[in-house]
Parts: sequence; C-alpha cells; structure tokens
Amino acid sequence: MASVTQPENDCTMKTWSRVLALALCFAPACDSDSNDADTDGATDGGTSASDSDDPSSSSNSNSNGTNPSGSATASGSDTQASTSGSGTDTTDDSDSDPSESGSGEETGDPTTGGPVEPPDGFACDDPFEHAGRQGCRATIEGIEVKFFPLDEPAPAQRLVVFLHGDGGADYTDNWGFSQDILDWAIPQDYLVIGVRSPASYDGDTDPSFGAAQPVHADMVATTLEAFIDAYDVVEDRALYWGVSGGSWFTTSSYIPVAGHRVPGIFVANCGGSGVSFGWQWEPENSPEIVALNSLYMNYGDEDFLAEPSAESYAEYTEMGFMTGQLVHPGATHCAHDISGPTLDFWMGEL
Repeated sequence: MASVTQPENDCTMKTWSRVLALALCFAPACDSDSNDADTDGATDGGTSASDSDDPSSSSNSNSNGTNPSGSATASGSDTQASTSGSGTDTTDDSDSDPSESGSGEETGDPTTGGPVEPPDGFACDDPFEHAGRQGCRATIEGIEVKFFPLDEPAPAQRLVVFLHGDGGADYTDNWGFSQDILDWAIPQDYLVIGVRSPASYDGDTDPSFGAAQPVHADMVATTLEAFIDAYDVVEDRALYWGVSGGSWFTTSSYIPVAGHRVPGIFVANCGGSGVSFGWQWEPENSPEIVALNSLYMNYGDEDFLAEPSAESYAEYTEMGFMTGQLVHPGATHCAHDISGPTLDFWMGEL
C-alpha cells in the first residue's frame, strides 16, 4: 500500500549514537568476501567491479506497472531474490534475461543523430552503448561516473542520478540503467549519471555504497556539482534513484551531507539505513532546504531490509520531509518493480 506524508512545520532533529550495520549486496552473484556494512571498515576507492555474468531482471522489472497512488502486489512473474539473512552475503539467484525487464543490454531504438561532445574537462574516456544510446565513462573530481551526453548542447534541464547496489554489477554491466528511465529522461534534456561508489568493504575492491560514509557523500556531491557547473543545469532539484546499497547510502549519509548542496527527489528502492548520520545542515532550522528534498521508499515486506527501510521512512517523515512509501506484499529483496514506481514518484512532484 502506498502512502505519502506531507511535511509538518514542527520538525525535530535527531542525533544518533549508533550506525546500523547492514549487508547490502545488489549484485546478482556477489563475490564479495565481506558484505557487512561496517561503518568502521569502509575503504576508499574500490578498483574492480563485480564479475557477475548473470544480472537479475528483478531489479527493474516493469511487469507490475505499479503506481504509488495505489497498492502493490508482487506478481507471479516477479523474480524472487534469495538472501542468506541480514549481515551476511546477499545473492540473487535469478537466471532471468535482463532484457526482459527493459533494463539490460537490449538494443532498443537508436537515437536519431548523436549526442554532442561533453563539455570541456569531461573527456569520454571509455565510450559505450546501452539501450540504443551512447554513453561515456569518465573520472570527474576523482570519482568514476557513467553518463549519457545530451543530444543538444548545454544547458541540461536537470540531473538524474543512479546510485548502484553493492558489488556494482548493475553499474559495471549497465543493466541498472533502466531503459524506461533513459527513454523518459534524455528526450527532456535530463542528464543521466551513474556514480561508481568510492567506497568498498574491508578486504574487497568491489564498489559498494553500503560501505560509504559521510566523506564519500561529500565526494559524490562534489562530482555532481561539477556536472551542474559544466552543463549549466537549469533545475535545482536532481532526481535520484538507488537500489539496495545505494538506497542505504541515500538515507544514511547522502541526504545529511548533500541535501543542501545537490537537493532532489530521492527514491530509495529495496534499501534503507534506519538511521541517519553525519549531518552537515540542520533540518529543524532549514525548512527551505527540507522543502527541496523528498524521500520515497519502494520495497517488499519480505525484504531483509524492510525494517530499516520503514525506519528511514519514519525518521525523515518526523523531520518534516515530504515522504512516501510503496510496500510490495510478499516481495523479497529487490524482487519487484523498480523503474515504474521510481518514475511515478518523480512525476508526482514535477
């Protein structure tokens, strides 16, 4: 059942003395030796990507056609993700073809013409094609990103930002870049960017936002600010979507660190931290900044991260943010529609 909560004028700032330790692995066959979201064990700059060759279609399945204004029920065609429990490796044993979900390496209809060259300083280090569109991999302000250059010169109208799952297979193999989102965003001159996590778990080099701390949130915000400057982005509010570890990062430290720098409409899919930390601005004293940030949760009630997702929803609601949540009955970790509710939540405010 979807619910949306309007912000209240009387919001209070919480301080937290604990950080939720969670395992967040969105890679379909995560090979990480350590997937504990240990806040003391994060390391900067993972250097290799997940070697999974079997991306799941469950992360971006659009079979439900769910609208946040109604209820969601996991359909029989949803691919169920298996987990070994909170605090351990989380693997997705689905062998579904990601092209069936509209989010994999499908060909799609190629764009007419071609994208213009990125602005000065944004060299396309490694061009690639995904869903019939040309993309670039580059390093901006010390962080690796993938983005889809616009078909017209700057300015870009808005940033659309993808925060991948732990292990990064959805980023590395591109299947996390939903074709539905690309086809909706790019024709509007929205610049779609995927950010590779600058953090990894101890003993691992795979990029994992579940290991990210406030320092990493600052790094991501700095990179996005560089895009805003280079592309003369018109709209102040970015559109964010995360999955699993990327959603944990969103609710734990990214909004606390960057909500006043790169505000936006955040959709946290199949993940939440339950607690936030590292605040660099004060929501109770900044109602104008709170008004620029919204948080929507999209998760299954059988997800091992269902409880912290609900807790994040409650925390941000209490602090006065515009919030909403869509809970899929019977759905396990990320085994429900991702791109459909994400688009619906965004469009509900635009």
